[in-house]
Amino acid sequence: MKSRYNPVLLAIVAIGLVMALYLNFERHEVEQKNNTVELAMEYENLRRLAALEGLPEEKVLLEFKKAGINSLMIFDTTLERLSKKGELNVATAEQLRNASVLGEDAGVFAGVVNSKDFHGSAAYIAPAADMSVFKDTVDDLKIRYGSERVKQISEQPPIVRVDGSTDLVLPDKYDEPLGVLQAPLGLPAKDMRKAAELGFNIIIRPQNYVAVDEEKIDSIFKRVEDAGVKVHAMMPCGREVVGYPDKLDYMSAKLMDADMQLIMLEHYTQLRFADIKGLVSLAEGVGYKASRSYVIDGMEQKKISVDTALRRWALTDEERNIRVNYIRPFHMPVDGKPLLETNLKYVEDIKKSVEERGYTIGKAGIFAESDSHGYYMPYFTQRFELLPVAAAIIAGCVIFLSLLVKLGNGKQLLLWAVLTAGACGLLLFFRGLLLRQMLAMAAACVFPVLSMNVILDIWDSCKSKTSGALKIVFNAVWQLALAIALSLVGAAFLSAILTDSRFLLEIDIYRGVKLTFMLPVILMAVLYAKRYDLLQAAGKGLPAVWSRVNGLLDIKLTYKHIALLLVFLFVAYYFVGRSGHTGGVAVSGIELKLRALLEDAMYARPRNKEFMIGHPAFFLAAMAAYKGAPRLWQFVLVCGAVIGQASLVQTFCHMRTPVVMSFVRALDGYAVGIIFGAVAVLTLAAMIPLIVRLKRRYLEQ
Repeated sequence: MKSRYNPVLLAIVAIGLVMALYLNFERHEVEQKNNTVELAMEYENLRRLAALEGLPEEKVLLEFKKAGINSLMIFDTTLERLSKKGELNVATAEQLRNASVLGEDAGVFAGVVNSKDFHGSAAYIAPAADMSVFKDTVDDLKIRYGSERVKQISEQPPIVRVDGSTDLVLPDKYDEPLGVLQAPLGLPAKDMRKAAELGFNIIIRPQNYVAVDEEKIDSIFKRVEDAGVKVHAMMPCGREVVGYPDKLDYMSAKLMDADMQLIMLEHYTQLRFADIKGLVSLAEGVGYKASRSYVIDGMEQKKISVDTALRRWALTDEERNIRVNYIRPFHMPVDGKPLLETNLKYVEDIKKSVEERGYTIGKAGIFAESDSHGYYMPYFTQRFELLPVAAAIIAGCVIFLSLLVKLGNGKQLLLWAVLTAGACGLLLFFRGLLLRQMLAMAAACVFPVLSMNVILDIWDSCKSKTSGALKIVFNAVWQLALAIALSLVGAAFLSAILTDSRFLLEIDIYRGVKLTFMLPVILMAVLYAKRYDLLQAAGKGLPAVWSRVNGLLDIKLTYKHIALLLVFLFVAYYFVGRSGHTGGVAVSGIELKLRALLEDAMYARPRNKEFMIGHPAFFLAAMAAYKGAPRLWQFVLVCGAVIGQASLVQTFCHMRTPVVMSFVRALDGYAVGIIFGAVAVLTLAAMIPLIVRLKRRYLEQ
């Protein structure tokens, strides 16, 4: 049965493809300009490393700057941290009582225990060497706790009492309420000045306040101003962004006034972001002047080697548009090298690998459109540019429907016109996010099936059988190339309909990934059954179809059927189980080694579902078609082949991946798929005579 396609709908698809390619090229240019990667570490981690090595802090900082670190992250300080650094004298009520009982000298706090201002649940602070640190800390304490909980009990020497629990919480229990010693205060001006003097960029990580108000938000920016430094970025810390829940607009305005960009930390599952309340609203408030950051989870880093960690960085930057490499040091030496040398080499290798991928080390890049006046503008396509793409996707869906249901050309055009008018209205006058996601899913599911339908037309046009295995391989090579080209039409539509800053930053994401894996297979199965009348019995209509289904259910199962079912279940388990970012089928050691090999050998590592399942199934389906294999085997293999086509289109659902890399990944999958497919055909061709002889010998017995 030869398929017929409405020429008008084909023309609409062609016109939409031109616009889609233009939008993809525009997106590529935006992605190319966003090529600066920031290498950042926590100031406190480097300070701790210096202490472990017994080296001056400044020397260690300069060593890491030379190795490639260009930014330092500075968190809110705490009384505990200031005390350990010797920048503030801090004592708890319990410590002072014990000293009094034992007759020990309490130093600057002598006499506090016997004072009328002594409280049993409080911390006491006094200046150390730098009076400005003491002043800043008292100001921060009053902002955090209010003046009623922060009281100066002595003028000479200056001593301040902070009422509250002084119990310490273990590092893995930081989700519990923190006492006054560990609660976040303000940003340390001394650290910011030191970082700036040594030539580092500064990323601040302030925590939100309880009952946050404009005065508390102002205190953050006033501290930066008083420090006299330029801070270029802010990364939220804790479970809420500063300003949550009802001061996000004010916080956004302050960030924009200070010309700070927002850094959004990727979730450990590598999908979207860490669960921080108000993050998306803050990104919207700053006009998407934001970049994505990645850090290796602390518990995971303890389990992996330095070499394993090193492999991630440049690949992460390239594949997921990460622009801030948030690097944590290792705490165990490697290969007998000192701890400092181990981490310096780690940073140097990260910098080298990132630069080898064509990136520049500097302040994190952002997605922005060109502006002649030099102002930042988020990247958004014009709404009218999406209309031809939407019309083309709908045309493809109508073409597919016409293959299942008898529709004349006039009815097809009428259906297309009604659906397109509704879609265009939603896109023009509303945000149309749900519609765009639905159109993207339609493109991802329908066009791989249409591409396979074209291949079925080619196979059906071959009247004579082709027996030579090499000839079959040759034909399958160019036919698979054609199928991939046609499937990539759908990929271009998907990419174009979703392209903007929100999707590139993963503020919005493509929905229904698992459905996109399975739906093309289901649609292919339905189309194949309709095309070759697999479910038609004598007569017409649903009764006849139901009769045929009952007939299929009455078939006695053989070992052949069971073997086929097991193969199908394994493929389905692997195919669906390996989708997504959490759970599912574990990755084997052999597969990890294969991944590493392909990552080193190719520009973009192809997806296993393409070159290990889909493309070999395509070659075997071609062999089955040319050799006139039973229709059931052809059906199974064609459904397997569409897995590869769906997978290469599904790659484009990950909008964070640069569009060129997604296209190249499809081509790399094609190259490796040819090898796997050719091996499958040649192996089966060699085995068939042996199987036939064994079967004949068995029947003769």
